[in-house]
Amino acid sequence: MRLFIFILMQIAVIAAAAQGRYTVSGTVSDSDTSESLPAATVCLLQEAAGAKERYTTSDTDGHFTFTNVTAGTYTVKVTYVGYSSFEKKIKVKDRNVTVKAIMREDAMLLGEVSVNARATRAEQKSDSLIYNAEAFKVIEGSNAEDLLAKMPGIVVEGGTIQAQGEDVKKVLVDGKEFFDGDINLAIKNLPSDIIANIEIFDKKSEQAEFTGFDDGEEVKTINIVTKTGFNQGTFGRVYGGYGTDSRYNAGGNINFFNNDRRISILGLSNNVNNVNFSQEDIAGVMSASNGRGGKRGGGRSGTNPNDYMVTDNGGITSSNAIGINYSDQWNDKMKFTGSYFFNQSANNRTTDKEREYFEAALQGMTYEEYTEAKSENFNHRFNMKYEYNIDRNNSLIITPRLSFQNNSNNSFMTAQNIMNGTTENTLESNTESDTRAYNISTGVNYRHRFAKPGRTISVMMYGNVSNTDGDTYYDYVNTLTSASETEEKNTLRNDLKKQYSYRGNVTYTESLMKNLQLSASYKISYSDTESEKMTYNRSAATDLYEQLDETLSNAYTSDYLTQSGGLGLRYNKGKFMAVANADFQFSSLAGEQSYPFSDVTDKNFFAVLPSMTMRYRVDRSNSFDLRYRSSSSSPLISQLQRVIDNSNPLFISAGNPGLKQQVNHMANLRYVKTTGSGQTFIAMIGMTMRQNYVADSTFIASEDIQLSETVTLNKGAQFTRPVNLDGYTSLQSMVTYGFPADFIRSNINLSLSANYASIPTIFNGITSKTKELNIIPKIIIGSNISESLDFTVSYSASFNSAYGSADTSSDDRYTSHYAQAKLGWIFWKGFTLQSTCSYTGYTGLGEDNFNYYLWNVSLGKKFLKGNAAEVKIEAFDILQQNKAFSRNVGSNYYEYVTNNVLQPYIMLSFVYTIR
Repeated sequence: MRLFIFILMQIAVIAAAAQGRYTVSGTVSDSDTSESLPAATVCLLQEAAGAKERYTTSDTDGHFTFTNVTAGTYTVKVTYVGYSSFEKKIKVKDRNVTVKAIMREDAMLLGEVSVNARATRAEQKSDSLIYNAEAFKVIEGSNAEDLLAKMPGIVVEGGTIQAQGEDVKKVLVDGKEFFDGDINLAIKNLPSDIIANIEIFDKKSEQAEFTGFDDGEEVKTINIVTKTGFNQGTFGRVYGGYGTDSRYNAGGNINFFNNDRRISILGLSNNVNNVNFSQEDIAGVMSASNGRGGKRGGGRSGTNPNDYMVTDNGGITSSNAIGINYSDQWNDKMKFTGSYFFNQSANNRTTDKEREYFEAALQGMTYEEYTEAKSENFNHRFNMKYEYNIDRNNSLIITPRLSFQNNSNNSFMTAQNIMNGTTENTLESNTESDTRAYNISTGVNYRHRFAKPGRTISVMMYGNVSNTDGDTYYDYVNTLTSASETEEKNTLRNDLKKQYSYRGNVTYTESLMKNLQLSASYKISYSDTESEKMTYNRSAATDLYEQLDETLSNAYTSDYLTQSGGLGLRYNKGKFMAVANADFQFSSLAGEQSYPFSDVTDKNFFAVLPSMTMRYRVDRSNSFDLRYRSSSSSPLISQLQRVIDNSNPLFISAGNPGLKQQVNHMANLRYVKTTGSGQTFIAMIGMTMRQNYVADSTFIASEDIQLSETVTLNKGAQFTRPVNLDGYTSLQSMVTYGFPADFIRSNINLSLSANYASIPTIFNGITSKTKELNIIPKIIIGSNISESLDFTVSYSASFNSAYGSADTSSDDRYTSHYAQAKLGWIFWKGFTLQSTCSYTGYTGLGEDNFNYYLWNVSLGKKFLKGNAAEVKIEAFDILQQNKAFSRNVGSNYYEYVTNNVLQPYIMLSFVYTIR
């Protein structure tokens, strides 16, 4: 067999040589450190009349490749921000050619030019938009988050990042994983003064990077490129503080870099809402909500990720966390990245909710709710990635992951339904829950590159096992005011969910001609989900939860199998690139209910899922990108289970075993223009449509209705179940323009966003659509003065309109305003002043209009060699006006939600910077 493969490879090599086409490849690295340089621009120009330039970029390991190169004399030119350009002449005659591009730092850029002239702010290189960190000044001691917030086209809010109008899903450091790409851990713990460049690009899947064929599985990614010299040594920051009202805040991070070996250790402990968890840290918790969450559930109690995923303006959270990240290039063939993260958090939250229904849906209906909740969460998370480059043409990647979690919650809730000023129902409830969850997964990706350029085969396999087990004790008293009837319930619900899933993918690519490549793939995925929801009533005789309630219990198994075959073509010539794919997908959804009675659901689906990417580079400063994607998704098992959830008898819900799979279509057009003089213009428009959208069908009882032997839908209460509806549409658009304002030594970013959504729903048997429009203008002025003086001034408004039918006369309109001014100043003999003042206001809410200011300030003194240490006193909420307010729109209503917040406090802190 090996001899046969060897003969085939030799034939392929001979055939390629006969065609006179070769490969020019190489690496790009730093002359002093030998460290690879990712995203360098590489140009290949043939010395012949009328020859056109060919461009590519180096990958995360500094490698680049040009295929289908004819014989002749060429010039290879490599450019990289902060480095002198590299040029080399090569001759391609009868074999492939390898080039080593050794880049040297541009001394002029680091010397007088960087002081007296404006640094290049941004430039477009192939698929990457690269910001020069030196062009954006932040105060000494800032982190990557502060630096990112100053860059045009990037929005940093509430622990999330948007770039070019899309959510950033991954953050890399020098092209390598950092805590498995965790966004918050990277941007909050990397100091800004070690950053050379910020690269924004759509990271393709590892398979696409290997084959050169775009499979459409890209994610918006930020790569933080560190300065030369920081690849060796120790740096970091530690801090600690204690204040009034027993407030404390301690933590830090230490990084040990030795070329390819990098170790980062970080930790925190505080009770002032400083959290930087990822979504993986709350894996499994959503399963404990027992279907009571979200907009559909109304007055939900029980476990909620937001109980401990909070910011400074909602609830009070204490956190303890520690993590370690390790990455190393063990040898020329093997790379390893691994991380461990632990966190423990406890949250206290009080919530007031006022809900009003659109007149077209339910005129005169309102809902009020008050909740007190305490929760505690423990989480362990392990992530590893092992890369083995067997040889030039074969590679293996293994990615095991493991997480464990425990969560406990206690809550008290009062709620009432009000119709035309008269209370219909009242509810008081107490909930205690405990949830345990684990998740184990492993991915294996093998890739082989044949001798013929463009011919590759890749095999991917992925398996996952997860388990969630939760117990919820629930006691409530429900009173029907009009009839003076009272219902009491004392129950224990056990939720057990097990899921086994795997997926596989085999992809073959073939170069058909110089600029055309073919892709053929087969994909299979399978998931087996078992869910048991058992409800026990408390016995009056024994006071034990031993009476099984069949009407509130259910055992259900769901199997979802998809198989698809796909074909794709990739065309790339000069400034234009296009990829078109089509997957022909066969799916089967089988559901089996074994308790309280047997029931079988079996559905088969067929779908054609096309995708397309078109990219046109007008020149190095102008580019157009058009993307279209389609996908399918199966209903969640919680949506399929027929079991009734009456944990809030004012909002009863149940699943629907008749649901179909949902098909999504997404299109996006983006234009980017950058200039070396510092101007950046980005325009984006996108559209999403969903077929068989899983919507809510809600019914409000006009009289008491018996749903089962033990469950009654009282007058004024709601019953909701999921249904499939067509007609879901959303539009997104954004325009941003950033430019330097030299007369105030600042950068100005202007942006305008407009978003529209039309969401179908059924209310009391009538199908309608909830429509929402948001228009958001924003201006940010960020100083670019020095590392001793830094300010940022911003203002944004959000004009919102929502209505529940085609009759816009009953729509709900309001405007929110947000302004912020930040100042950082290092002055006389190392004294520091930092101040942040923000204003939040709402208009159009009738009598509920309100506004408030939040002002925090600190005064400190730097000392020791290089100002490594600082002692400071901080005051939080000087004006004592802090509030937590939000407004949400549901399928047929809008609501106002307020939460408790931190009270004003003063803290004395010490900060030490390690270099």
